Amino acid sequence: MRSQASLNLVTIRAPSLEGKLHAAATAGFRVVGLAWDEIRREGEAGVEEVRLSGLAISELVGISGWMDSDHTSRTVALAHAEQAVELAVSLDCPLLVVEPADGPVDAIGAARCFAEVCSLARPFGVRVGIEFIGSLAQINTVAAAWEIVDLAEAPNGGLVIDTFHFHRGPSTLDMVEAIPQERISLVQVSDCMELPQHEMQNRHRVFPGTGVLALEPLLAAVRGKGYSGYYSLELHNEEYWAEDPLTVAREGLRSLRRLDIP
Repeated sequence: MRSQASLNLVTIRAPSLEGKLHAAATAGFRVVGLAWDEIRREGEAGVEEVRLSGLAISELVGISGWMDSDHTSRTVALAHAEQAVELAVSLDCPLLVVEPADGPVDAIGAARCFAEVCSLARPFGVRVGIEFIGSLAQINTVAAAWEIVDLAEAPNGGLVIDTFHFHRGPSTLDMVEAIPQERISLVQVSDCMELPQHEMQNRHRVFPGTGVLALEPLLAAVRGKGYSGYYSLELHNEEYWAEDPLTVAREGLRSLRRLDIP
């Protein structure tokens, strides 16, 4: 697959899912990412809207709870993960993005939980990518997330690299070099306002090239490994949410083009 720009629809706000999809398509995106919670709330009508849009789906994000130590809550989370797999299959979506838990984590236990999610998805050809979160106590780096993927030994398991979380936490380019190219599931792209590292939050994400993050070295490292998957623009900026969704989508695509993401 040739590298391609995607717009995760969490980046824009519109009165309806249909409005978001229309804004993305009109802006020139051919691929979008979806939030699990939103599409689940929309139900079958939302799924049909996505199908009618003609847009490809790069990822389904926001699958959480799969690492919970409480058996009951983890059982519920795995049931949701199974529903997410079914949704991914119905939308021809290749990837579920799962979020790790905060606090102290046993890597072997986390890998076992990750492998369980991967086993739900594998029979349907769906991949599962774990996203490290720069602000977490433990799974906050490329290396920490890769350890879980590596220990899980799931053929369809991989790693999601988010440029914001890469810079928010203590990740290094050497950590990226250690990841096999085929295990990079997705690259999420955003810049950040000028803030002390420990104060950076998702709401401070901005269009690539308009913030202070050094995006080019990280993207060069990923490209140097031969990565040819999706680059998904994911912003949680409340100021952007207040703007016209088409305007935001258009500027988002321009910002990705400036990074040579087609």
